[in-house]
Amino acid sequence: MIILVFTLTEQGEELIRSIKGEFAVISVAGMYRTGKSYLLNQMLLNRSKGFSVGPTVNPCTKGLWMWSKPIMGLDSQVSSKVPILLIDTEGFGAFDEDQNHDIK
Repeated sequence: MIILVFTLTEQGEELIRSIKGEFAVISVAGMYRTGKSYLLNQMLLNRSKGFSVGPTVNPCTKGLWMWSKPIMGLDSQVSSKVPILLIDTEGFGAFDEDQNHDIK
């Protein structure tokens, strides 16, 4: 059995508690250095100060990172706006981590 333990920062908890009603979550997972952070930055309308993206083979993201405020999306089933939380994830297979790290 694998038990995952995550620590939610105070700011993250405040953000989640500030959302009234339902919300959606978009998170991207995959191998390291394959564009996960870049894709989320495109969803943020190509902001220059979005999730960290680097020019080297070194991984940029460690753990899980949530954008500081929801973006608004459209719930097509009920034609209303819904807040969406964006979460960036650490990539799998980074050279500076072992297989046990990825499993955890």
